[in-house]
Amino acid sequence: MVLSTGDWPTSGRYCFEFRIGIEGEAAAAAARHRNGDDLIRLADVVRTLEEVDVRKDAGLTQDFDFHLCVARASHNDFYVSAISAVRESIFGGMLLARTTSGLRTAEKMAAINEQHRAVYEAIVAGDPDRARDRMRYHLLACRKSTSHWDARAH
Repeated sequence: MVLSTGDWPTSGRYCFEFRIGIEGEAAAAAARHRNGDDLIRLADVVRTLEEVDVRKDAGLTQDFDFHLCVARASHNDFYVSAISAVRESIFGGMLLARTTSGLRTAEKMAAINEQHRAVYEAIVAGDPDRARDRMRYHLLACRKSTSHWDARAH
């Protein structure tokens, strides 16, 4: 069970803080421990994300699948469990990250896809430090793009 403040902007900010630490380390572990099957699954989910038509689909499920796939590639069930436990909060953050904050949805999705691809490429290269840095950069950028929803974040 995940406790929340009940106030999405506040709990969302805390969820991003949690995710930056957990998912950064999950990406680093994935770069160290991934196998050929993991790389195939990651390539498939990255391709699926890049094919999402933002006019018809927000891509939330595909985006979550990417993050869960990274955790699974770590071969550490604690990362998978932690990310799965906050699924609904992650979906909330993803939705806000795609809403208006100065960029059109298509532009935001293109930037998010580039960030996902950078994480994927670091995992493929077997570079834990770069995988950690790219995942942290991605989540920090998403947190920043949702801060307009939370006056206390400024």
